[in-house]
Amino acid sequence: MTSQTEPRSDRAATKGGGPSLNQYAEAKLQARLKKISSTLRRTAKDPEDPENIHDLRVAIRRFTQAVRVFKDLLDRGRVRKMRRRLKKIMDLCGEVRNHDIAVEVLHAAGAPKSGALDRRLRKARSKIGSSLSHYLSHSRLAKIKEWRDWLDAKAPPGQTVASSARRALVPLTAQFFKARAAAAKPETTADEMHRFRLTAKRLRYTLEIFGPVAGRQWEQRIEQIRGVQEHLGATNDCVVTRELIDRPNAGLERLLRRRVEAFHKYLSRHFLPAAERGWLAEFRKIE
Repeated sequence: MTSQTEPRSDRAATKGGGPSLNQYAEAKLQARLKKISSTLRRTAKDPEDPENIHDLRVAIRRFTQAVRVFKDLLDRGRVRKMRRRLKKIMDLCGEVRNHDIAVEVLHAAGAPKSGALDRRLRKARSKIGSSLSHYLSHSRLAKIKEWRDWLDAKAPPGQTVASSARRALVPLTAQFFKARAAAAKPETTADEMHRFRLTAKRLRYTLEIFGPVAGRQWEQRIEQIRGVQEHLGATNDCVVTRELIDRPNAGLERLLRRRVEAFHKYLSRHFLPAAERGWLAEFRKIE
């Protein structure tokens, strides 16, 4: 069985004595799978804690992005099974998280605590939380632990960590700035902003996977993207809440407008259109 902390050695080492792509991929995948296992256990024990739900969603996203980056090194059938099983968990977690967020957003929009709408949301949240706890049974947790044996990476000859980083980061960066252009328009839609948010997450998690391999500014770029996520997350929370309560709410609409304005200001300060050239140039020269 492949160890969680020490991936199997590979005869083909990279130049300079660094890890081979197989070793590198397995280490990243195993670390992220381990995080899923620990957050799953916490969430199964206490699904009422919003932080457990949040941590589990982030852990699954980070692992899923690593699987997406290294999918060509893994068994395709097993990749499909992992994604399918994690999607069910993410769907349930998403429903719980939406209700948690809706309560917070409505309070921020001026809705009274312990009002009828607040009680309705909390009651629905508790019911969904119970369904999630039931779904995260011990048998399912055990099955996910078995995935450690599925993360046996096999890279074609000639592929390296650097070439893998270039292949992942260059197209993702192009997608990110394309989505940025759409989201920056004054008439941007909630769907366009949501697509930008998803692309931002994938780019950030991919930068986390490759770390210093991605260039000298990799940590700064992660922080810039994190700012985008925070602003987009705040606006998306309002949109999700509006859909969830399915009724007009003037305070919520005012809060949404303020958050959209804050997002546009952040974007104009930190992500000028010309920045794309610098990002792409740096990722293309990874070696």
